Amino acid sequence: LIVFITAFSLKHWFCEAYNVSPARKQLTRRDFGLTTAAAALSRSAPNQAIAFDGSGSSAYTGKTPTSKAELQRSYRARIAADVGDFNDLGAAIRNGETSGDTWVKFFIPYARREPDSVGRAYAALADLVGAPDRSGCGYLYAASFVKPGKPPETSAGVKKYNSLAKSLAPIEVDGKKGDAAKAQKDWEKASVAFSEFLEAVDMPSNLNDNLYK
Repeated sequence: LIVFITAFSLKHWFCEAYNVSPARKQLTRRDFGLTTAAAALSRSAPNQAIAFDGSGSSAYTGKTPTSKAELQRSYRARIAADVGDFNDLGAAIRNGETSGDTWVKFFIPYARREPDSVGRAYAALADLVGAPDRSGCGYLYAASFVKPGKPPETSAGVKKYNSLAKSLAPIEVDGKKGDAAKAQKDWEKASVAFSEFLEAVDMPSNLNDNLYK
């Protein structure tokens, strides 16, 4: 009975926190974003209409220094929260978990009913790498350092972001397969990519930094 109540409460919480219809009978791994690697990689490609206007100037062209700084602070805070969730995912994997609350909170693709305390409208993965129709805060933050007239894709930050986004895809696949050992190896690889990305965008590269706790 306790297990049933706990499971029911968890489902109710996710239906309330995210835009998921409570009429659905079951929330599956697929609902939580544990999709194929191809689908995960498709999310890593930034929406060029949002992030880059195609005319040789970044999405920040025309922004005042103040408004650009505000956007950067917002992206930075969201990335820090995403790192924290990534660390929590790593801890769960080390405990042999390939499903459960921590996996759901990192991979669930649904929009939140309300943004969280740092303004994230989606869970960590979707917030960081975005979706085919929108860019994630990782790309947008990296692109904010690009000089006007320069294509973001040539910058070190965006290159490191692309590597990071691709490195997260295998973890989803491992979770779907229930392979904790493989998930651990792929998480460790992704942690290196995450660290390199953070360093490239002038954030603490140590994932254990207090900023991410």
